[in-house]
Amino acid sequence: MLAQKQIAVSDLETFPELVSGHQFDRYQTGLISRWRARSIGYELTYGTPTAKSAMWLDFTTDQAIGRVTLWESGECDMEVIDCATGGDILREHFDFKSSEEFFATYPKVPLLLLRLRGDRIHESNKS
Repeated sequence: MLAQKQIAVSDLETFPELVSGHQFDRYQTGLISRWRARSIGYELTYGTPTAKSAMWLDFTTDQAIGRVTLWESGECDMEVIDCATGGDILREHFDFKSSEEFFATYPKVPLLLLRLRGDRIHESNKS
């Protein structure tokens, strides 16, 4: 079973805080532990500050690679690519209005990697 932490709305940051303020760092210990336990490679990268700063969450398995890109504006791209063919498995764009929406949605990328590998998962909530 994949347990997921429920995040209180009052604890959520704005997109500029998450991205340029590097506040996503506060979730790293739990995320690194969670994905390592599921044998998923995981890395967080903050882009160079620009007029449209972004951060990337990269997830890897032998079968597929996934990336979640979040910009300070709340725009977000989610991609999963098949390692064997290089073909797109998932390519979606979102315009989130709140970080709550982001936290509820971005796990679809690593969860899809688990499904593609054949893992059985249980999603108790989406945060």
